[in-house]
Amino acid sequence: MVYFVSHSMRRVIITTFGTSLFLQVAYFGSVLFLVWRARCNRRAVERTRQRRCDSDHS
Repeated sequence: MVYFVSHSMRRVIITTFGTSLFLQVAYFGSVLFLVWRARCNRRAVERTRQRRCDSDHS
């Protein structure tokens, strides 16, 4: 699509590289976000279990 608009192979290569770099960064960021969210959920579950155990022993 870029080639048909600009008729420049250089612009095609730069656009392709830039787009692929952006997609890789977005993918890496989303994986980091999912890992962080899973860790937060795991901590919340552990705290809930600990509160239940504490209230059972009271």
